[in-house]
Parts: sequence; C-alpha cells; structure tokens
Amino acid sequence: MEITKLLSRRSFLAGTAKAGTIAAAAPLLGACTDDSKDQPLKPDVPDFANMKVALLADVHFHDVFGDYEFNGYNSEVTIRSMQDSVGSTRMFNENYFAFISALEKLGEQGIKYICLLGDFTDDGQMDTLAGFNRVVKPYIQKYGFEFFIANGNHDPVSPSGAHQTKRFLRHDGASVEVTSDFDRGFTPDSIVQEQHKTNRMFGAGYEHMFDVLADYGFQSKPSYLHYETPWGSEQFAKRGLNITGSDGTTKWCPDATYLAEPENGLWICSVDMNIYTPKENGHWDHRGIGWEEGKTHKKAVFDWLKDVTRRAEKQGKALIIFSHYPVTEYLNKSANDFYYVFNDASYNNTRIPTPDTADQAITAGVKVQFAGHIHVNDTAVHHNEQGTLVNVQTPSLAAYTPSYKLVKPHGPDLFEIETHTLKNVRDYNKLFPYYRREMDWREWAGADVSWKIMLEAKDYRDLMFKHLEVLIDIRLKNKWGEDMKTLFEARTPLFWLMVLSELKTNINSNQILSLLSVLTNVASDNDVISQADSLNIRADMTQAISAVYAHIAQYGMNRQQMMGVSFNEICLATLYQRNGDELALEDLSYKLLIPVNVATNLFAKHDSDGDLNTIDWEHDYVGGDPKNGGLVKMKDCDLNTIKSRFAALARMYHQFKHAQPADHFFIDLKRGIVNDMAGNKLLI
Repeated sequence: MEITKLLSRRSFLAGTAKAGTIAAAAPLLGACTDDSKDQPLKPDVPDFANMKVALLADVHFHDVFGDYEFNGYNSEVTIRSMQDSVGSTRMFNENYFAFISALEKLGEQGIKYICLLGDFTDDGQMDTLAGFNRVVKPYIQKYGFEFFIANGNHDPVSPSGAHQTKRFLRHDGASVEVTSDFDRGFTPDSIVQEQHKTNRMFGAGYEHMFDVLADYGFQSKPSYLHYETPWGSEQFAKRGLNITGSDGTTKWCPDATYLAEPENGLWICSVDMNIYTPKENGHWDHRGIGWEEGKTHKKAVFDWLKDVTRRAEKQGKALIIFSHYPVTEYLNKSANDFYYVFNDASYNNTRIPTPDTADQAITAGVKVQFAGHIHVNDTAVHHNEQGTLVNVQTPSLAAYTPSYKLVKPHGPDLFEIETHTLKNVRDYNKLFPYYRREMDWREWAGADVSWKIMLEAKDYRDLMFKHLEVLIDIRLKNKWGEDMKTLFEARTPLFWLMVLSELKTNINSNQILSLLSVLTNVASDNDVISQADSLNIRADMTQAISAVYAHIAQYGMNRQQMMGVSFNEICLATLYQRNGDELALEDLSYKLLIPVNVATNLFAKHDSDGDLNTIDWEHDYVGGDPKNGGLVKMKDCDLNTIKSRFAALARMYHQFKHAQPADHFFIDLKRGIVNDMAGNKLLI
C-alpha cells in the first residue's frame, strides 16, 4: 500500500484552494467526533461510528474456471477472447480476479455489508450464478460478509430467462461458440472454429435468481431486524405487478425491490428499476433506462419508497438506497455534448433521466441514491422546491477506472463517501499466456491484434487504462463523424487546432483536408501560411496564428508546449475524465491537461450563446440534434462544423471544472450539500 496526495479536480482545473473545501466540511465533522466510542452503546442506539457499507457496481462476473459441460476438453479455463473484451465497454475475464481482490481488501478493512449495484454477473447464466456462489461463500465464512444485490440489465436479461451465446477462447487460440440455443445454426470461420451447446449457458430469470441468490437480500434472513418488499410478501408469485407494453399487451412481471435492516439503525434498500414491457409475441422489450420508465410503470414502488423514506426519517435510520440505474442526469450536464462529439450510444440523451424523473424521486423522499450501469465515476445534485437529490455513480470493476465506493453513515443525515481504486490485483495477468496464443492464431488468420499493448500492462488499473484506449481505437472512433475521425487519425497538434478555430473564413472540406496535410508538429508558421496562400486565406491565417500566440501567452505557455499535444490525445484525455472523473487525474499528465484547458478556454468563444452552462441545440449541434454528430460526412463538413465540436469540448471542460466531488466527500442530507474532502488517498 502507498499513500499518495491526490489533487482535487476542482483544485486543479478550476484553481480553487482545497483547504477551503476541507474547512467548509469541518463543522460537519465536528458533529461526528468519536468521543462516544469510549461509552458503551445502549441496546437501542445505532452504532453509527462503526457502520460501513461497500458499494460495488457492474462487476460483470464471469467464472473463468466454470464448467459449461466441456467435459475436460478445455478444462484449464473457460474464458472469453481478448478480442471480445476490447470490443466491449467491459473486460470479460480479469474482473474475476478484481472482484476477488476487492473482497479481500474489504475484508481487511473490516467491512461487513456489501451492496452489488446490478450487473453483478455478465448475463446471469446458470453456470455464472453457480460460480458466483462458489467464489463468494468462502469470503462470507472468512469475513462474515453480508451481500445485498440489486439486479441490472445483465442479470436477468429477461423476466423468465433467455438463451445466451458467447465466444470462448479455445486452448490453441481459436474460439468456440458456446450457446444454450440447441436450434441455433453454426458456420465455422477462421476464428470461431466450432460450436458447443449447453444448458449451462442459459440466462436465468427472476425466479431462479431469487432461489439461488436468496441469501443476498432477495429473501429475509433470521439475522435481519426487519425485512419487507413493496408487495407485502417474499413469495415470488406475489412480488410483481402488471405492466402494459406499447402495443397494449399487459403481462405480470416480477420485481426484486426490498428493504433490509441488517443491524440497528441501518436500512439497506435495493430498488429494482429493470423495466420489461411485454409484446404480443410473448417477448419483452428492455430499454435499460431504469427510473425514466419506472416512474410510469412502477408507480407502486415510488409510493412504497415514499413510505420507507418517511419511516426512516421518523425512526432515525441511516437509509442507503441503491439501484442499477442513475436517477438524475450524470456526466456533469455534458451527456449531450459527449454524444455529439463522440457518438457513444452508451451515454446518449435517450438514457439520461429527465428532471421530472429526479423530481418524482424527491417527491418519494429520496435524498441520495447510489447507481451503476454507466461505468462512470460521478456525483450529481438535483434541486427543486421540495428538496435535494444526490445521485452517486459507482464505477465498474470491469472497466476504467476500476473502483468501489465506501459509505460511512455518521448519522441518519450525514454520509461520508470514499472511492477506492483497485490497482494491485493478484493474478491480473494470469490469463495473458492464453491471449498470446490467441494473438498467434489471429496473426495466422490475418485478423486484428491491435490489443497486444494490453499485455504490457503493469497492474490492473493500467490494464483498464489501456483497455479504454484500445476500445476507442478499434471500435468507438469508427462511429464518430468523419471530421472527428479525420482529426483523430491525423493526430493534428493542438496548436494548429487552435489556429483553425481562429480562422474567420468558413473553409470547405477540401480546403480543410488541404490544410491538415501540412498541419503537423514539424511544420513552421511559414509552411502553413504558404499553404493558406494557395487557398486564398493568407491574411486570415496570419491573423489566426497571431491570435493563438497572444492567447497562450496569457497562460505562460509557448508554441512547443501546445504543439506537444495531438487531437487523439485530447480525445483520450476527455474520455478518461468522462469515465474516471477526478480519479483520472492520476493517469493523465499535467503536460497534457494544462494545454488542453488552455485550448478549450479559446474554443469557448464558439459556443453559440456564450453561456457554457447551457446548450442551444439549434445552433450548437449539426441539424439541431446531438445524434447527428456521428452522421457528419467529410464531404459535407466545413470549418463551422469543426468549430461546433470545439465548442462542445469547451462546455465539457467547463463542467469538469465545476463538477461535484466524486472521490472523497460528505453528503449532508439535511442541508442538501456535498462537501469535497479530497486529500490523502489510499491506493490498493
């Protein structure tokens, strides 16, 4: 273990003094002194001083030592290919070791209660659930853990279960298709050589989940002081409601919401916001947007929450409410800009809860809610006349930045939140020899192996860092608008991007491409001016270069520093911060971040209304909609389009600077405020 002094993102990007934020929290801490530890507690007094709850999101557990009825054929491991992992927003195998490492760390810290915020498995296959039990039970016996689960869109994938098909890595580096669908056809290719059918690949439904995972909050236990569901029963057949689909079909659907009191004063509330809507053909739709649909289809759960929150306040309970889904807008009000610039459907505007959804949660008495699903580290605050709601996004253990949250209630109205990042994970590279066989096979077949850099990872955190970089390069950038992709692949230096932003002439795509051919980190100003002369914009270019020199001089920067950062590095830095929030600062060089901030301060002038806190859809986005960002063709692109991308980046970085803390902070529920406590950070 090592102690490292971390810099609060607001301290770095916004230039605020961290001492001020710590001082602001001092009055809160003063009310939580440990003097009471020396006094014996009365039987009916909650022991808030020693109350701690861990929150783990999106573990996406896959049993790398599973069965799947291979009958010894591939008995060493049952793993997914690295190619599949780098094409996904999550790793499929190494999170097995990360999950175990997290459990060991929590045990060492004396944590007893662990909440899993959905997607605790990767599609809830029969064999996966069995493997999950096999892994956690020894730790329950060793440390006395008590688990509380919320189901996510990957567990279960359907109310009654559904067939699953995955590709597993064969011992020689090729792949095997493993499916529970015995009627599924198969045609081998150079990579996927054969098919294996097994019922163990079937994705379980609610009833099986309630049975197999009964001890993890889905059923009452003798040790609980209190247990209830919104449906007045623990029986599967009574835990649910009728839901009507878009075609008018109505069908009963199970619900896994529950409230448990594992010790006096601590209420743990798992809210099932998986919304499945039935279709006439017997199938179900599942959009994965949680609370946004839940306010329509699960009004009974909202009503029940209102009663739970009322009782918790009256009885002085520390109430921890969690679900798989965010209940407020996340990503610092930048989700639409991220969608416009990077065209990532995982963060698009259709998945963002509307203000009305947060308002209804506040009406239900929810003051703080912990969520996963988005694989990001973030804190968002929503205010209205009725009160304040804080949504805490817990990052995934299977993606960058792999972390969990630790909640310490200092009373019913004051929560301390710490974020712990997994760095040193035992056996994180245990499967690398298999990936090298895969690499050899793929090279023989003439297939992509651009992920080989991941096998150079020095620890688990670094592996997740490299995973996001490879994911961007082989998958995400291919969905971007062609102007974005062209700048990314040209690795255009930041200095020249700033110059482009200062041009007054709205040049067309051919002129842009002509300029990009000379906008390199070795080009002189005269080289670029000469090229501009051939495009009849010499005077405009000369003025733009002068304006950039004047701008960077205000920040004590020079041409070489701004030339040392390329557009692909800007994209990577931005997406790392999107996922890791202020945790990403540890992995990003100040030599990168400072120039990017200097540049985005210049790009801000292209915001249509001059207010970086708001978005004017009609003027800020091509075609008046962020979804059009990925549709931009280079032949249709002009400089104004590129400037609109730069303006979106400026808004993102503006919001980064003024975001809520997401590392170590206090939530004062009575006053509806969040206090930053970033400082000494324990890396594990």
